[in-house]
Amino acid sequence: MSSLHYITQLMSVFLLLITLTSSSPRRVVSNDYFVTNEAELVDAIGKSVPGDMIIMKNGVWNNIDIVFKSRGAENKPITLKAETTGQVVISGASSLRLAGEYLVVEGLHFKNGHSSRNFHLIEFRDGKTHANHCRITNIAISKFNKESGTDVWVGFYGKYNRVDHCLFEGKVSRSVLMIVWRPTDDANHHSIDHNHFKDMPSIGLGGAIAIRIGDGTNASTTSATTVESNIFENMLGIGKIINIKSSGNIIRGNTFIKASGSITIRHGNNNIIEGNYIFPGLRDNYTGGVLVIGENHIIRNNYIQGTRRRGKPAITLYQGDANNYTGKGSYYPTKNILIANNTLIDNDKNILIGQKGQVAGMPDVEMAIPVENITYKENVIIGNSSPTPLIEVLEAPKGKIIYEGNLFFNGNMEGLKNVPGIAIENPRLTLGTDSLYHYDTHSPLKKNILAPPVQKKEVGPTWMN
Repeated sequence: MSSLHYITQLMSVFLLLITLTSSSPRRVVSNDYFVTNEAELVDAIGKSVPGDMIIMKNGVWNNIDIVFKSRGAENKPITLKAETTGQVVISGASSLRLAGEYLVVEGLHFKNGHSSRNFHLIEFRDGKTHANHCRITNIAISKFNKESGTDVWVGFYGKYNRVDHCLFEGKVSRSVLMIVWRPTDDANHHSIDHNHFKDMPSIGLGGAIAIRIGDGTNASTTSATTVESNIFENMLGIGKIINIKSSGNIIRGNTFIKASGSITIRHGNNNIIEGNYIFPGLRDNYTGGVLVIGENHIIRNNYIQGTRRRGKPAITLYQGDANNYTGKGSYYPTKNILIANNTLIDNDKNILIGQKGQVAGMPDVEMAIPVENITYKENVIIGNSSPTPLIEVLEAPKGKIIYEGNLFFNGNMEGLKNVPGIAIENPRLTLGTDSLYHYDTHSPLKKNILAPPVQKKEVGPTWMN
């Protein structure tokens, strides 16, 4: 054997060893990468093309900042997922960023750690590159809290992003859990659905606010975010569980179980709150139903039961500040409100008109603009022994006040008797074994209930159910 041939063979063996021991991601099948460490993960993301799947090896990934920056296609997303859902644990000082188009993150479990970044744990952007048409699904974040400072577990940017079938439990770090940021007036079209939010104490600075949509700066413009079919459980909000600070959103079909707080439209117009179930909260003094500020809102088909005197009413319409403006943080006037097909049962305070609010640092704000134009249509209210009228008016609203097909029964009927559009009669609701009141099958208002409450098996990660 010649020397040259021998050297050539040695070089071939050496190159083969380098290939076998390198940290490049391993293709397991066409369009799939199997990665075992951070270097392989970074390499796979950099090489990914539409339709690729990047599979993270089961185990603990400690102190890792994942920047999932790539570009999939509408019918060919790029997916970053756990080898086995729930068995890839992100721990220590870690974070996740998505940036680009049509990306999916699936099956991770954040626990035994905290965010490595100043503010967000998960963020739909990397620097100036936002995420669009991206999705986080089937993940869990369990007690992933900073010991001090503030953090937001999920920060939305971009458009058409979705968070679904996830668990968010045990957030005790300060600030809101999830925020839809709106740096421009453009509509966002995000979806937050089939998630389980639970076990959040009241700690100030937004503690126990699960979701905030907007920040009030451009609240008059449309976000078009949908919050649908989630469960909010065991939470102690300071007035708010969902805080809306933008326009054109839909809060639909959610269930609130021992969630002390309210669905609050703090700023914005043209929002729809429909088909939600709100049950008694952890503490009476924080619990409420729906708080309404602004114009052209629709409050319909909600089931609200058991709000108490020390808390907020089932539905509250606020008065406005004539001198409010963007950045002041006061209350815009409330007008053109439709309250329709709601079922309100055993609330100490059912509907309150003319509530005045307070703005921190501005004790002299005048909430002098009455509510204007209210339509009450086909609502059912069953009162209790509370002395508060079923519709309590602190200051008379102005404009058109319309009643159509409402049924009220029990409770204080002050100011409601002999009003066209209000019938004082039994709406034929019966208490079921599920502790819910149900309409008789022959009731003309049985359509007030769109669907049953969300069940726990319908929300959160599939690997936990």
